Formats: sequence, C-alpha cells, structure tokens
Amino acid sequence: MGGAELPRGTVNKVVVKGSKRRPARRVAKAALVAVATALVGVAAMYGLGLLRGHAREAPTHQVSAASLRLVKGPAWMTPAILAELDVGLLDPEFPQRFSLLDDGVSQRIAAAYERCVWVERVRKIVKHDPRVDPDRPPLEVYLKFRRPAAFVKSRGGFCLVDSCGVRLPGVYREPRLGRVALLVISGVTSSPPNVGQVWSDACLEAGVCVAEAIGPRRQVFRLVSIDVSNVGGRRDPRDTEIALFTANGTRIKWGKAPTADAKLLQEKSPDAKVAYLDFVYKHMNGQVDGVLAYIDIPNEAVRRRTADTSRLRS
Repeated sequence: MGGAELPRGTVNKVVVKGSKRRPARRVAKAALVAVATALVGVAAMYGLGLLRGHAREAPTHQVSAASLRLVKGPAWMTPAILAELDVGLLDPEFPQRFSLLDDGVSQRIAAAYERCVWVERVRKIVKHDPRVDPDRPPLEVYLKFRRPAAFVKSRGGFCLVDSCGVRLPGVYREPRLGRVALLVISGVTSSPPNVGQVWSDACLEAGVCVAEAIGPRRQVFRLVSIDVSNVGGRRDPRDTEIALFTANGTRIKWGKAPTADAKLLQEKSPDAKVAYLDFVYKHMNGQVDGVLAYIDIPNEAVRRRTADTSRLRS
C-alpha cells in the first residue's frame, strides 16, 4: 500500500523497552514514597504519643478521686447515703489520682458508681478540657438514682423500697429520710430480702403501686400509711383489700389491689381513685383528716364520725 515499511521487530522492541524499564522506575519511586510516608507516620505517632504522655501527666489533666463528690442530690439524700457514693469505698483499688486521658477511666468510674445500690445506672460521663473550659469541672458524672417509694414496716424497724420493689440500704427507726417523710406500707408478713434484691411479695407489690399512684398527693391528703394486710381477702373477703390512713385516723377504702383481676371486675384505675379523693377533698374544703371516719372509694361514699353514711358522686 504505499509508504515505507517499518523494519520487522521495531514495534515489539519499543513495547518491550517500555514494559521493562518504565514500570520498574515507577515501582521504585512508589516504594520510596511509601517508605517515606511510613517513616513520617511513625514519627507522627511517636510525637503524638509523647505529647499525649506529657498531657496525661500535666497537672491540668490530673483529677483526685476524693474530688468526685455529688454537687446536688435529691431532697431525700442524707449525709449517710452521700457517704456511700465514695468511689474509693466502692472500688478500693481505684487510684487516688488519675488523668482524664487515662485509657478506660470513664468505664472504671461508671463501674464503681454502679456498684452502689442507690445508683440505678450512670447516665453519662462528660470530660472538659481545663484549657478550654477553665470554669467548668474537669469531670461530670450524671447518675440516675433509685428513688425511694415507701417504707415497709418490719419486725426490726422500717425498710426502704424503690418503685420496682428493690430493697434499699438501711433499717430505720422512724419512717423519715432526711427532711422527706414517705408513706409506710404495713401488713407485709414476708421477711425483707438482702439489700439490692427485689422484695417478691404480692402484698408489697400492691402497696408500692398504690404508693406510686398516691405519692404526689400524700401531703394534700395528709396520708401516712397503706395497709395491705387484707390483699386477696386473706383477713376478711368482705372488706377492702387495701386501706389508707390519714394522720388523724381517717380510713380510706381503696378497694382491690391493682391487678389484672381488678380490671376484669371493672375496678376503678389508680388514677381514677386519686381523682375521686381529689373530688372529696375539694367538696369538703380540705376538712377530711379526722373529720371523716372513712372514705369508700369503690362505692363513692363517705361517713362522718358523728353522722350517717352519705354518697358523694364525682
């Protein structure tokens, strides 16, 4: 076809030359770059390690275990309970001083606090760099406490339980927790379990449920105790299963224990029963405690101490 014909083997020679020499140079160059990058990375990691080590040892990042103290606790928290939140007592091997940069320090602090029965769980732990936030504490621990629901009258005194029926530490001579007075559940015949365990007793469970429903209105209604001795009708099947008492002896017939069977029998819900008590107290301008002999919630009736029974419909 026209034109000079290239000598045989020229194309193959160029391809071979390029495929052997140029990739080799590229590979060598890439290897040098990789080695250099690795050396820079190692040096950087080493430098960061040194910086982190210096920062860890810096006084600004050092925290004393003794400084971990509750800034503000619930109203029911007494000095004795506060003393139980000492990290050093909860974890005897916890270091007296530690750095905010120590590995696993947050997990160890959380584990220490969760050993305390009063602590239901650690919500979160927040660290603040003192160089950035000099006015804030270097460490903030947010705790969710087990809230005492009621005292339970037992042979040795009064025991505390939370809303889940877990027994809390201590046996008290009086049903008070610091400045806070709680309802007393009476009529529980089973023995208290070990601290931190659930008090498995149907009567107690019923009492705690009522205490939780009525608790916010305890002072308004001047309530002091919940009698669960007749739960299941074990004492008198014709009488109310649960009775509440005011400070001056007015008896409030609560009705059946709040169970699934009570719902089937169309028993009023705990909220509806509290609403009826609100109605009675408003109707009588709060003159209930000691004035009424009893309030019968299921039958919506009241009886004065010096008069016959009358019905009060809500």
